[in-house]
Amino acid sequence: MAEEREVLRTDGASEGARLTRKEFITAGTVAMGGLLGALIAVPVAGMALAPAVQGPNFRKVKLGTVDDFTEGTFKKVVLEPDADASDAYVKQRVAYVRKNKDESSDRLAPSGQGKYTVVSNRCVHLGCPVQESGGTFVCPCHGGAYDKDGRRDAGPPVRPLDRFQWEEKDGELWAVDEYSLTQKGDRKSLRGPGQHTGGLDGLLYPLQPSHL
Repeated sequence: MAEEREVLRTDGASEGARLTRKEFITAGTVAMGGLLGALIAVPVAGMALAPAVQGPNFRKVKLGTVDDFTEGTFKKVVLEPDADASDAYVKQRVAYVRKNKDESSDRLAPSGQGKYTVVSNRCVHLGCPVQESGGTFVCPCHGGAYDKDGRRDAGPPVRPLDRFQWEEKDGELWAVDEYSLTQKGDRKSLRGPGQHTGGLDGLLYPLQPSHL
């Protein structure tokens, strides 16, 4: 019976080995790259998905009494959630509130939200505070312009002004949530400045950090 011999290959591995030295090094490099990629991607994914898991944390804020608002005229209101907290000033927001003649007076109002128009003063271009003048809005930073219902008229903004969902109870008006709108008035979850609410761009940015 002929003597069995192990034949050595020129790359240093025996003929019966599953992996050559070169293949082993390549596999190890790929595995290490995958591990490093996972270490980077998992925290990032967690930060992006956490808001969807945790849900919104909007705190109800009193806007005023119903008698504080005049039909057809915007009133500027500072929202102060947790007013007694040491960091309350950081969470301050500004809304413009208008009482409407009827539900149809506001062309962008979702169903049941037409009695009052409550828009955010945050420009949806880069977040600068807009100024109300004669019932319309202008951003002093980059010239964004919005009509009387907050719909984009001109400039770089990509959608209408964000809105606060309101609730009337015992003669008082409260802000109970915040949301974004499409240019047609369809309600969407709150988006950040510069983010679209329609088309492919809107689908690319579906998650937002917890807000107010």
